[in-house]
Amino acid sequence: MDTTIIYYTSNKETPEFEQRIIDSLLKVSGDLPIISVSHKPMNLGKNICVGDVGISGFNMFRQVLIGCEAAKTKFVISAEADCLYPPDYFQFIPERDDICYRNANTYLLGLRRDYFYKKFEGGTWSQAIGREFYINRLGYLFENAPEWSIEEKNFPKERGKGEDIFKITEIEKFETEYPCISIKSGKGMRHYSNSDRIPIYDLPYWGSGKEFRETYL
Repeated sequence: MDTTIIYYTSNKETPEFEQRIIDSLLKVSGDLPIISVSHKPMNLGKNICVGDVGISGFNMFRQVLIGCEAAKTKFVISAEADCLYPPDYFQFIPERDDICYRNANTYLLGLRRDYFYKKFEGGTWSQAIGREFYINRLGYLFENAPEWSIEEKNFPKERGKGEDIFKITEIEKFETEYPCISIKSGKGMRHYSNSDRIPIYDLPYWGSGKEFRETYL
């Protein structure tokens, strides 16, 4: 598999929680190389520390770009500091290198909830994409932009370049056997995420929401 994991974090989660995220990532990701781009130095793959530049969508994607430029593989796959992934997520092989593949099997664990919600759509936290394609797109979106910005929370919307990094025609869905899970700990940039509001108390591979919370949070 010609793929590198790009792990990006602002290191604002509690160290204990983020370490459990990292331990899970290392357990399920096989032999894929990892590039971590962080606000604080950390011991995960090849680490690139950018300093405490502040939290925003703009800065998150700047970190992603830095990670992509440091990678050497044809594809990159996302991993975030408040998300958990099953092994088959890291086994996905994209057919094309000029579109974005987003996982449709994603769930949310809400703040202080012991059950899951099905997310309406995939996101940048659960996607695989051609590295050069991603670099070129982010380079275009960052044209004439500062290196860092804490003002642009919803990048690239504030740049007047659309709601998403990619056009709808450049996004294709795939679906893992087991779900990827985004966790709302209260420490992240956004406390709310679009999702269904029907409680799901058990998920394949992960078990019950109560046990999940006790294990990871």
